[in-house]
Amino acid sequence: MGHAVTGRRARSRLVKGVASAVFAAAMGVHAADRPWISTNSAAADEDDNGKWAFDAWATRLGGLRGAHATAEYTFVPTTSLQLEAMHERDRDARGSGSAVGLEFKHLLNHIARDGYGWGVVASLGVAKAGNAGWKGDEVGAKVPFTLSLWDSDAALHVNAGFSKPRDERRKWTRSVSIEGELVKRVIGFAELAREGPTRISQSGARYWIRREKLVVDLAWQQQRADGTRSSGWLLGLGWYDL
Repeated sequence: MGHAVTGRRARSRLVKGVASAVFAAAMGVHAADRPWISTNSAAADEDDNGKWAFDAWATRLGGLRGAHATAEYTFVPTTSLQLEAMHERDRDARGSGSAVGLEFKHLLNHIARDGYGWGVVASLGVAKAGNAGWKGDEVGAKVPFTLSLWDSDAALHVNAGFSKPRDERRKWTRSVSIEGELVKRVIGFAELAREGPTRISQSGARYWIRREKLVVDLAWQQQRADGTRSSGWLLGLGWYDL
């Protein structure tokens, strides 16, 4: 009887540990601009003054299921603040986690004038695993760079930065992504990123139901970390210029 109880406790600790590790890795991945997983855009929209934007999306990556939502307010074209909330559940580890993150972005020039844009991004997040309390404050910073291509029909994005969870080592982050119009109202995109030891890739398409207002995203994702590889999909919906 004692061995059975000890075994159950050990399995419980293992499940909680795996869930916490999986969720901690995922939290850093989702600090980004849509439709990216790990990339921020440095393209300022000259019409964005006092505007709101909302995004919601669902993901499946191996045994991990996630629901995400963001609200972003753009003060002026070069300055914005974004709040993100997320909840993820790992069927394999039988664990779950939640997080809330705040991201501030300031761009240092206008891409429409210069043909490129760059700036700085600062982020702060808290998370919890299962029924545990909120903890694990994480801070991060990035330098996003965006280059306009083909008369503004496409754009190349490059990011470099770091994230620092509390009581853990700093993780360097970098990503490169590209987007461009495939046909009318359809934008294709692809992204490669690395968050510490985690490698991420995705490719997909955005369909503008109403241009610059309402959009649907569909993407295929892959993630590799600690010798394991997972793949899955993302389905999202966004409302902009509100």
